[in-house]
Amino acid sequence: MAGISAVCLSGKRQTRKIKQNSVLLIENFGIEGDAHAGSGPRQVSILSELSLAKMEAEGITTSPGCCGENIDIHGTIELHTLLRGVQLKLGDSAVVRVTEIGKDNSDGHADNVIQSNIFPVEGVFTEVLTGGAVKSDDPVEVLRSNGYTAGILTVSDSASRGVYQDQSGPALIELLHSSAFLPARYAVVPDEEIEITAKLRNWCEDGFLDVLFTTGGTGFSVRDVTPEATMEVCDREVPGIPEMIRQKSSLIVESAWLSRARAGIRKRTLVINLPGSRKAAIECAGFALPILGHALEILRGDIEHCGG
Repeated sequence: MAGISAVCLSGKRQTRKIKQNSVLLIENFGIEGDAHAGSGPRQVSILSELSLAKMEAEGITTSPGCCGENIDIHGTIELHTLLRGVQLKLGDSAVVRVTEIGKDNSDGHADNVIQSNIFPVEGVFTEVLTGGAVKSDDPVEVLRSNGYTAGILTVSDSASRGVYQDQSGPALIELLHSSAFLPARYAVVPDEEIEITAKLRNWCEDGFLDVLFTTGGTGFSVRDVTPEATMEVCDREVPGIPEMIRQKSSLIVESAWLSRARAGIRKRTLVINLPGSRKAAIECAGFALPILGHALEILRGDIEHCGG
């Protein structure tokens, strides 16, 4: 699970922030005493230790608040893959809502704070919905204000290179919004098993997602390795879901039987492979969604046994 590793503030903008024992988040304002507090979408800035580790790997020495962030979070949480609108509970009572991912660094001012500042790419800005005191070692969790949380991972060489814009991922986000699911995460990765595996593992580890849909990489191409990556990550297989999807899809197009899609469970997250095309991804997700509620209740521990 994720937690807070440091809380920081500074009285001047565009500077490193100084670690504090605790800070006070004020509703619709930010952190008391911090130069960035005030009305607007950038009240509290947050960065993951995963991001700081990338800077360390490049030989850059980091410290709490070194990128100008107010809060550092430890654990496997990838903040920059969270979707705008996701609400995070910090500590006992404070609640913030994600407003921006990263920031414009075209003038290079972020690098004046620290060399190769990663915040413009992987930092998160939030606004304070509910105030409260926050300190190191406080827990961090996603609030499930709309049923179950879901992540969408698009697997595509072309989309990851920017050759074309991903269509299946955003379409699935729209579909989930209209169902009893809160789209909480989205990313695009190439058809590389090691990258798919790493993303699936990270997303399942921090406990933010109830269900994780992948789209793409389920066919016969040498580059189609999503099923293999999924089984590498999952502790238990759930064969019935892809079997049901193939059966229903075959009534629309017979080639659906050629799908190698898999489904499985890692910890308390259900992972389901979907095809890569926008139309097929929406159809297959539509087949699966109606049966997931009860399964996720059990997986999340809300109930103990399957009903009759």
